[in-house]
Amino acid sequence: MTNITLMRRLLARWKIIIAILVLLGIGSYMVVSASWYDYQLIQRGETTTGYNIDLWEDIEPMDEGGVHWFYGGTYTYQIPDGREFTGKLKGDRLLKTEFRSLTQPYPVEVTYLPDNPAVSRISAELSDNILGIFRHSAFQYYLAAFFLLLGFYLLKVLISEERMQKKERKLAEQRQREFDELTKEIIEKSRKPS
Repeated sequence: MTNITLMRRLLARWKIIIAILVLLGIGSYMVVSASWYDYQLIQRGETTTGYNIDLWEDIEPMDEGGVHWFYGGTYTYQIPDGREFTGKLKGDRLLKTEFRSLTQPYPVEVTYLPDNPAVSRISAELSDNILGIFRHSAFQYYLAAFFLLLGFYLLKVLISEERMQKKERKLAEQRQREFDELTKEIIEKSRKPS
């Protein structure tokens, strides 16, 4: 086996390994970004009173001629042991009506994790149930699904390439054997006295 053939085999295997790692990375990203904290907050979050201290809403023109609304803000809240935390509010849509004309600071209900109080959401922004989590970031899921499909396609192509290289190797080995046998026959015939 030549060094070039060996290098091709190693490269093909590394491509497959990298494709699998990319798929695992995208899958992990989907799990983590699938609002894991929102799920935890729905399941076991505790509520307290907080205050919106800064809210803003903006618009961005899109290439297709439409507009994209988004909003953001900051809120503070205090948990029963007296510690105070600050959280961020952001989204890819219009700001909810009740937040549009605020005299700041505006009291809001905040849901936080008791074992990690820095993780929080304004309760009005949190989904009512677990299925609602998936509704908030549909674009993110479509994008992740696209990359997963692309990753699976890449993996399929790489595996096909590896199989094709394997067939080529077997064919080359068979030709080499046939060539060696033919050479051996010719040598034996040439040694026999005529």
